[in-house]
Amino acid sequence: MTGTIERASTAVIGRIVSIEAAAPLVSVVRVRPDDAFDWRAGQFAALRFPDFEIRNYSISNRPGEGEIEFHIRDNGGGVGAHVASTASVGDPVEIAGPFGSAYFRRRHGGPLLAIAGGTGLAPMKAIVEDALATGHAGDVHLYFGVRDEPDIYLEQHFIALTRAHLNFRFVTVLAEPGEPTGRRHGLVGAAVAADFQLLYGYQCYVAGPPAMVQACRDALRLKSVPAHDIFADDA
Repeated sequence: MTGTIERASTAVIGRIVSIEAAAPLVSVVRVRPDDAFDWRAGQFAALRFPDFEIRNYSISNRPGEGEIEFHIRDNGGGVGAHVASTASVGDPVEIAGPFGSAYFRRRHGGPLLAIAGGTGLAPMKAIVEDALATGHAGDVHLYFGVRDEPDIYLEQHFIALTRAHLNFRFVTVLAEPGEPTGRRHGLVGAAVAADFQLLYGYQCYVAGPPAMVQACRDALRLKSVPAHDIFADDA
Protein backbone atom coordinates (compact mmCIF):
# COMPACT_ATOMS: atom_id res chain seq x y z
CA MET A 1 0.00 0.00 0.00
CA THR A 2 1.14 3.54 -0.63
CA GLY A 3 2.46 5.22 2.48
CA THR A 4 3.45 8.60 3.83
CA ILE A 5 6.49 9.55 5.86
CA GLU A 6 4.96 11.46 8.76
CA ARG A 7 6.80 14.14 10.72
CA ALA A 8 5.98 12.47 14.04
CA SER A 9 7.76 9.28 13.04
CA THR A 10 11.44 8.39 13.09
CA ALA A 11 13.07 8.47 9.65
CA VAL A 12 16.46 6.86 9.10
CA ILE A 13 18.54 5.71 6.16
CA GLY A 14 19.36 2.04 5.91
CA ARG A 15 21.30 -0.21 3.55
CA ILE A 16 20.13 -3.50 2.08
CA VAL A 17 22.20 -6.33 3.54
CA SER A 18 20.43 -9.27 1.89
CA ILE A 19 17.69 -10.15 -0.59
CA GLU A 20 16.34 -13.71 -0.61
CA ALA A 21 13.77 -15.14 -3.02
CA ALA A 22 11.53 -16.93 -0.50
CA ALA A 23 8.74 -17.79 -2.98
CA PRO A 24 8.27 -17.19 -6.72
CA LEU A 25 6.84 -13.71 -6.07
CA VAL A 26 8.09 -12.93 -2.55
CA SER A 27 11.48 -11.53 -1.54
CA VAL A 28 12.70 -11.36 2.04
CA VAL A 29 14.74 -8.17 2.35
CA ARG A 30 16.91 -7.29 5.33
CA VAL A 31 18.00 -3.70 5.90
CA ARG A 32 20.51 -2.37 8.43
CA PRO A 33 19.60 1.15 9.59
CA ASP A 34 22.39 3.69 10.02
CA ASP A 35 20.77 5.02 13.20
CA ALA A 36 18.57 3.60 15.96
CA PHE A 37 15.12 2.49 14.83
CA ASP A 38 12.76 0.99 17.38
CA TRP A 39 9.48 -0.84 16.82
CA ARG A 40 7.07 -3.31 18.38
CA ALA A 41 6.45 -6.74 16.89
CA GLY A 42 3.63 -6.46 14.34
CA GLN A 43 4.16 -2.85 13.31
CA PHE A 44 5.02 -1.55 9.82
CA ALA A 45 7.30 1.04 8.27
CA ALA A 46 7.15 3.35 5.27
CA LEU A 47 9.97 2.58 2.83
CA ARG A 48 11.34 4.83 0.12
CA PHE A 49 13.60 3.16 -2.43
CA PRO A 50 15.45 5.58 -4.74
CA ASP A 51 13.25 6.64 -7.69
CA PHE A 52 10.13 4.91 -6.33
CA GLU A 53 7.08 6.07 -4.40
CA ILE A 54 6.82 5.43 -0.67
CA ARG A 55 5.29 2.10 0.25
CA ASN A 56 4.27 0.62 3.59
CA TYR A 57 5.65 -2.80 4.52
CA SER A 58 5.24 -4.78 7.70
CA ILE A 59 8.35 -5.49 9.73
CA SER A 60 8.77 -9.26 9.86
CA ASN A 61 11.27 -9.69 12.68
CA ARG A 62 11.14 -8.96 16.38
CA PRO A 63 12.73 -5.82 17.83
CA GLY A 64 16.33 -5.69 18.92
CA GLU A 65 17.97 -7.71 16.14
CA GLY A 66 19.93 -4.82 14.62
CA GLU A 67 18.51 -5.39 11.14
CA ILE A 68 14.96 -4.91 9.88
CA GLU A 69 13.31 -7.58 7.75
CA PHE A 70 10.51 -7.09 5.19
CA HIS A 71 8.56 -9.42 2.91
CA ILE A 72 8.07 -7.70 -0.45
CA ARG A 73 5.80 -9.13 -3.10
CA ASP A 74 6.39 -8.60 -6.82
CA ASN A 75 3.06 -7.56 -8.31
CA GLY A 76 4.54 -6.96 -11.74
CA GLY A 77 5.89 -3.46 -11.30
CA GLY A 78 6.99 -0.74 -8.92
CA VAL A 79 8.94 -1.49 -5.77
CA GLY A 80 8.18 -5.21 -5.82
CA ALA A 81 9.61 -5.72 -9.29
CA HIS A 82 12.59 -3.51 -8.44
CA VAL A 83 13.44 -5.57 -5.37
CA ALA A 84 13.03 -8.85 -7.24
CA SER A 85 15.12 -7.90 -10.25
CA THR A 86 17.33 -4.81 -9.89
CA ALA A 87 17.88 -3.92 -6.22
CA SER A 88 21.29 -4.83 -4.81
CA VAL A 89 23.00 -5.30 -1.48
CA GLY A 90 24.27 -1.91 -0.34
CA ASP A 91 21.44 0.10 -1.90
CA PRO A 92 20.03 2.84 0.37
CA VAL A 93 16.47 2.72 1.70
CA GLU A 94 14.73 5.44 3.69
CA ILE A 95 12.77 3.94 6.59
CA ALA A 96 10.11 5.84 8.53
CA GLY A 97 7.94 4.71 11.38
CA PRO A 98 7.01 2.66 13.14
CA PHE A 99 3.30 2.72 12.43
CA GLY A 100 0.35 0.54 13.36
CA SER A 101 -1.55 -0.45 16.49
CA ALA A 102 -1.76 -4.24 15.87
CA TYR A 103 1.44 -4.96 17.74
CA PHE A 104 2.04 -7.80 20.21
CA ARG A 105 0.83 -7.10 23.73
CA ARG A 106 3.56 -8.73 25.82
CA ARG A 107 1.62 -8.44 29.08
CA HIS A 108 -1.00 -10.87 27.84
CA GLY A 109 -0.03 -14.29 29.13
CA GLY A 110 -2.95 -16.25 27.73
CA PRO A 111 -3.28 -18.08 24.42
CA LEU A 112 -2.40 -16.27 21.20
CA LEU A 113 -3.76 -16.82 17.70
CA ALA A 114 -2.10 -15.28 14.62
CA ILE A 115 -3.76 -15.55 11.20
CA ALA A 116 -1.84 -14.58 8.06
CA GLY A 117 -2.79 -14.37 4.41
CA GLY A 118 0.00 -14.12 1.82
CA THR A 119 2.66 -11.60 2.83
CA GLY A 120 0.50 -10.84 5.84
CA LEU A 121 2.81 -13.51 7.23
CA ALA A 122 5.39 -10.76 7.86
CA PRO A 123 3.88 -9.10 10.96
CA MET A 124 2.53 -12.42 12.24
CA LYS A 125 6.07 -13.85 12.06
CA ALA A 126 7.34 -10.96 14.17
CA ILE A 127 4.56 -11.40 16.73
CA VAL A 128 5.02 -15.15 17.03
CA GLU A 129 8.80 -14.86 17.30
CA ASP A 130 8.53 -12.15 19.94
CA ALA A 131 6.03 -14.16 21.97
CA LEU A 132 8.21 -17.27 21.91
CA ALA A 133 11.46 -15.42 22.54
CA THR A 134 10.06 -13.61 25.58
CA GLY A 135 8.77 -16.81 27.18
CA HIS A 136 5.07 -16.42 26.47
CA ALA A 137 3.37 -19.03 28.65
CA GLY A 138 0.17 -19.53 26.67
CA ASP A 139 -0.35 -21.56 23.53
CA VAL A 140 0.70 -19.82 20.31
CA HIS A 141 -1.03 -20.72 17.04
CA LEU A 142 -0.08 -19.45 13.58
CA TYR A 143 -2.38 -20.14 10.62
CA PHE A 144 -0.91 -19.27 7.21
CA GLY A 145 -3.25 -19.08 4.23
CA VAL A 146 -2.01 -18.90 0.64
CA ARG A 147 -3.46 -19.66 -2.77
CA ASP A 148 -1.40 -22.76 -3.70
CA GLU A 149 1.67 -24.78 -2.81
CA PRO A 150 4.29 -22.52 -4.52
CA ASP A 151 3.08 -19.56 -2.43
CA ILE A 152 4.15 -21.16 0.85
CA TYR A 153 7.39 -19.74 2.20
CA LEU A 154 9.48 -19.91 5.40
CA GLU A 155 7.81 -23.22 6.19
CA GLN A 156 10.99 -24.86 7.48
CA HIS A 157 11.60 -21.87 9.74
CA PHE A 158 8.23 -22.34 11.44
CA ILE A 159 8.60 -26.12 11.62
CA ALA A 160 11.87 -25.55 13.48
CA LEU A 161 10.02 -23.26 15.91
CA THR A 162 7.43 -25.97 16.59
CA ARG A 163 10.27 -28.32 17.54
CA ALA A 164 11.90 -25.74 19.80
CA HIS A 165 8.67 -24.60 21.52
CA LEU A 166 6.10 -27.13 22.65
CA ASN A 167 3.41 -24.43 22.94
CA PHE A 168 3.70 -23.38 19.26
CA ARG A 169 1.55 -24.79 16.44
CA PHE A 170 1.85 -23.89 12.74
CA VAL A 171 -0.84 -24.67 10.15
CA THR A 172 -0.78 -23.92 6.42
CA VAL A 173 -4.02 -23.69 4.42
CA LEU A 174 -4.31 -23.67 0.61
CA ALA A 175 -7.23 -21.69 -0.82
CA GLU A 176 -7.07 -23.00 -4.40
CA PRO A 177 -4.73 -26.00 -4.71
CA GLY A 178 -3.99 -26.81 -8.33
CA GLU A 179 -3.61 -30.52 -7.68
CA PRO A 180 -4.38 -33.01 -4.91
CA THR A 181 -2.53 -32.20 -1.71
CA GLY A 182 -2.27 -33.54 1.80
CA ARG A 183 -2.50 -30.03 3.20
CA ARG A 184 -5.55 -28.29 4.60
CA HIS A 185 -7.49 -26.48 1.91
CA GLY A 186 -10.14 -23.80 1.86
CA LEU A 187 -10.22 -20.36 3.45
CA VAL A 188 -7.83 -19.81 6.34
CA GLY A 189 -10.56 -18.26 8.49
CA ALA A 190 -12.75 -21.29 7.93
CA ALA A 191 -9.89 -23.56 9.04
CA VAL A 192 -9.59 -21.60 12.27
CA ALA A 193 -13.35 -21.79 12.82
CA ALA A 194 -13.27 -25.57 12.32
CA ASP A 195 -10.41 -26.08 14.77
CA PHE A 196 -11.68 -24.05 17.72
CA GLN A 197 -15.05 -24.35 19.44
CA LEU A 198 -14.55 -21.10 21.34
CA LEU A 199 -11.73 -18.56 21.40
CA TYR A 200 -12.70 -16.46 24.39
CA GLY A 201 -9.54 -15.51 26.30
CA TYR A 202 -7.36 -15.53 23.18
CA GLN A 203 -5.66 -12.47 21.80
CA CYS A 204 -5.99 -12.67 18.03
CA TYR A 205 -3.83 -10.96 15.42
CA VAL A 206 -4.74 -10.89 11.72
CA ALA A 207 -2.91 -9.62 8.61
CA GLY A 208 -3.48 -10.10 4.89
CA PRO A 209 -5.78 -8.93 2.10
CA PRO A 210 -8.63 -6.70 3.38
CA ALA A 211 -11.41 -9.18 2.50
CA MET A 212 -9.59 -11.98 4.31
CA VAL A 213 -9.00 -9.81 7.37
CA GLN A 214 -12.67 -8.86 7.57
CA ALA A 215 -13.80 -12.47 7.14
CA CYS A 216 -11.48 -13.50 9.97
CA ARG A 217 -12.76 -10.69 12.20
CA ASP A 218 -16.30 -11.96 11.65
CA ALA A 219 -15.30 -15.57 12.32
CA LEU A 220 -13.47 -14.63 15.51
CA ARG A 221 -16.44 -12.69 16.86
CA LEU A 222 -18.62 -15.76 16.29
CA LYS A 223 -16.12 -17.69 18.40
CA SER A 224 -16.70 -15.26 21.32
CA VAL A 225 -13.60 -13.10 20.84
CA PRO A 226 -14.44 -9.54 21.94
CA ALA A 227 -13.48 -6.74 19.56
CA HIS A 228 -10.80 -5.45 21.92
CA ASP A 229 -8.92 -8.76 21.63
CA ILE A 230 -8.75 -8.69 17.79
CA PHE A 231 -5.83 -6.74 16.36
CA ALA A 232 -5.46 -5.87 12.66
CA ASP A 233 -4.18 -2.77 10.89
CA ASP A 234 -6.26 -1.62 7.94
CA ALA A 235 -4.51 -1.95 4.57
